[in-house]
Order: sequence, then structure tokens, then C-alpha cells
Amino acid sequence: MKRQMIRLSLALLVVLTTALAAWVWSAEYEKDPDPKARFQIEGAQVTRDRSNAWLEIHLKKNGKGDHDFRKPVRLVTSDGVEHEPADNTFAGSPQAGFTDIWFKFWLEGKDLESTMDLSINGGSLRVKTNQGPPKLDSEGKAVFKSSDWRKSWLGF
Repeated sequence: MKRQMIRLSLALLVVLTTALAAWVWSAEYEKDPDPKARFQIEGAQVTRDRSNAWLEIHLKKNGKGDHDFRKPVRLVTSDGVEHEPADNTFAGSPQAGFTDIWFKFWLEGKDLESTMDLSINGGSLRVKTNQGPPKLDSEGKAVFKSSDWRKSWLGF
């Protein structure tokens, strides 16, 4: 009877651990982004460059509308500072429409400490929801698949 209880406890522990890991690793950006934005955030990458950093945001087309090149794209911090993209890359074709866009922003360290929104096509997408600087790895990089840039209590 005691062995059966230990086996059952271990099986339950494995199931719970697997479910928790799947929940943590499957965190995503908004599933219902602003329809005016016409895109949704797939991920963000921060790369340290001395005391500053590069923030690269990957967007995927969300719906039928194309990107409106006449409207400005801005990264807006919680204190209202707006940053223009330093670089961008488009996937797709001008004729069929762009399916993916990558915007790259050059930021000072203090800009990474606040919440951030991406203003695009007259809509707004939440890039980062929490306060404080992101935790970077030993190479000075971090990839985020959700707007919560804090490390989980599991360490990732």
C-alpha cells in the first residue's frame, strides 16, 4: 500500500510539473490585440550595447488590413517619451502585402525600466507591462514572448 501511494504521488508531481512548465513556456503577447494596429506582437528581443540597448519587436499580420506607411510608428514609454524606429525589416511582398515586420529601437537604459506601448497604424500594442529593467543573460540578450518581462519564480 505504501509503494502505491508513493507511485501515485510521484505521478501526480510529474503531471503538475509538466502542466506548470507548459503554462510558463506558452505565455504569449495579447491574443486579442487592438484591431486598429492590424498586427500583433510575436516577440521582443533586447540586446545590450554598452550602456544602451537595442529593442527589436517582431510583428505578425493580424487581419486583412496592410501596414499604413503614412502613419508613424512610435515606441512610447510610460512617461510619454516617443522613440522612432532606427531600422525595420519587412517579410512578404509589396504586391501581396507584408506578413511580418521587425522594428528596431535604440534605447537608453532608463527607457527599458518603464512600461512600453507600440503605436502603429493608429492603434496601440502593449510591449512591456511591468516596471524595472529586464534581466539579460551573460551575453547581454533576452528574448520575451509575453509583455511580462520579469523572470518567473522558476528562474526563466
